[in-house]
Amino acid sequence: GFGSFHLSSASTPLLNGGHGSLMRAMPSLLPKRPRGQFSPSASKDVPYSYRYPAMTKKPRWYWRMLACLPYLLPLHETWMYAETAYHLHPFLEDLEFATYPFLGALGRLPSWFLMAYFFIAYLGIVRRKEWPHFFRFHVVSGMLMEIALQVIGTVSRWMPLSVYWGKIGMHFWTAVAFGYLFTVLECIRCALSGMYADVPFVCDAAYIQIPYD
Repeated sequence: GFGSFHLSSASTPLLNGGHGSLMRAMPSLLPKRPRGQFSPSASKDVPYSYRYPAMTKKPRWYWRMLACLPYLLPLHETWMYAETAYHLHPFLEDLEFATYPFLGALGRLPSWFLMAYFFIAYLGIVRRKEWPHFFRFHVVSGMLMEIALQVIGTVSRWMPLSVYWGKIGMHFWTAVAFGYLFTVLECIRCALSGMYADVPFVCDAAYIQIPYD
């Protein structure tokens, strides 16, 4: 074993071991720490959950109105998917007279608008502390919901047409459109009420981008 391993005579005086043993010399080289006083501190720096700042007063009406604007893009995308869903189309076609001007206006925007919007909103609003935390939170939440919906749509197009246009795809897009539609509407309601939208995973990801402390 290591107990009978001898080093050269030149290095033996530096180790202070009885026989020049490496295992006997190592404890004498390392600094000694008092027992019972060592506690890991890394876990204390990691929060268990992200907390919203305490709102002492309700945001002004114009901040609440502006906080609804980032949700128009995911609402537009969700509405388009919902209209293609077989089970939801009969209910949504009755609202086309109110939604068609809005959907048509967004559909006429250039193809580079979405990319420019993400860059401008993230660098000009989300990362700048001059804007209210409430407004920045809803901006990044709307961006995350739009990105998640774009990812779902892109991945779905890679599937075989028998799945994408078949019965599985019909039920899948009905569930996605139904859940996303109510989620976006709930976020808009929270923004109008001056509240933080507590959407699972989205709220934590949004708070990471704009820590209050």
